[in-house]
Amino acid sequence: MMTRNLLLVAATAALLGACKKDLDSPPERTIPVGSVMTVAELKALWAGAPVHFDEARSVYAVVTSDETDGNFYKNISVQDRTGGITLRLLNSGGLYVGDSVRIYLPGTVLSPYNGLMQLDSVNVDNNIIKQAALVHVEPRVVSISDLTVAALDTLQSTLIKLEDVEFRTSDASGGTWADALNQATGERYVENCALDQVMIRTSGYASYAAQPLPTGKGSIVCIAGIFGSTIQLYNRSLAGVNMNGPRCPGQELPFYVKNFQDQSLTSGGWTQQIITGSTGFAVQDLGSTGNFYAIANNFTSGQAAETWLISPAIDISGIASPKLAFRNASRFSGPVIEVLVSTNYDGVSAPSSATWTALSPVLDTNTSSYVWTESGLMDISAFSSANFHVAFKYTAPAPSGSAWEIDDIRIIE
Repeated sequence: MMTRNLLLVAATAALLGACKKDLDSPPERTIPVGSVMTVAELKALWAGAPVHFDEARSVYAVVTSDETDGNFYKNISVQDRTGGITLRLLNSGGLYVGDSVRIYLPGTVLSPYNGLMQLDSVNVDNNIIKQAALVHVEPRVVSISDLTVAALDTLQSTLIKLEDVEFRTSDASGGTWADALNQATGERYVENCALDQVMIRTSGYASYAAQPLPTGKGSIVCIAGIFGSTIQLYNRSLAGVNMNGPRCPGQELPFYVKNFQDQSLTSGGWTQQIITGSTGFAVQDLGSTGNFYAIANNFTSGQAAETWLISPAIDISGIASPKLAFRNASRFSGPVIEVLVSTNYDGVSAPSSATWTALSPVLDTNTSSYVWTESGLMDISAFSSANFHVAFKYTAPAPSGSAWEIDDIRIIE
């Protein structure tokens, strides 16, 4: 019996051995190199019409921005020693900062989009051959004054670094990188101590869109871009943001701010009193995507209006020289907005129950279009109190009056 079993095992092993077959290795996929070009030579091929590539050509470059944190989607930046270019990907993913790549051009299309040169229809599988990973590209240090439309012919889609800059006061005072709630793009501005400014554009889909902007001065690493005649930079990652130093003199953050970026009219204890008609203030960002503000306009109701937007009690008694400021914009003919302050308002009653003093801000008087205008710094030291209130009084006749926008209300020490 033992011999029979052994013979059965041996026969089975022989049968299995006879069925064994070596697996074929997949054929090695090769993508030809063809003629090699620099990024500058590639961009120079643009002569006013899209360039479609069909013959074997390649460009070597290093990836300087990727899709990891959501600020870029289906587009990345690459550069070599001669310049940078944006790649528009057919499918998301597969490329990361530091990847050294060969870009095989057949099937892609070279053309600009509002001044930004792009290589479109890039298939990562068919057009990209990785050469190495974790290749470091040092950002070029530039100043805001270096970022001109002419300079962007060379600088666009390259990695740059701004030093000694800070987000402007109105953005840094409680602002976030973008509007994460509505996934809308944020357009924020950094400036230097001379008040030169440049836009930082951030997607509402970025993983850090809802995070507060840094409040100090320092450096930021970005990808340089352009849209028409507007210079716009794209933050590469929060790791490249180092703004922890003291702000420029005279540009310190305010003691108090209401900027409507939370999209709430009454957050922080603000109240609205509609005295006449049905027109009230509302929060919107129409025509100023991602920058929210309060607006009053009786055009829709057609009714005469009197509406007050009133702050909570603000304790300014410990400030030596408090000043009030805000931004405003208006359109159409009608009464101007009034700015009034009080130290005896109880916070809940009708405004007529308190004593109010009118201030004299600088107002937008352009009736044909909205022009954001700084009110100027208004001295409110005469109203030093723990019960300081500021109110914006909107009035309009029937059937329509002016429309008024208010933003970045702040008290500065």
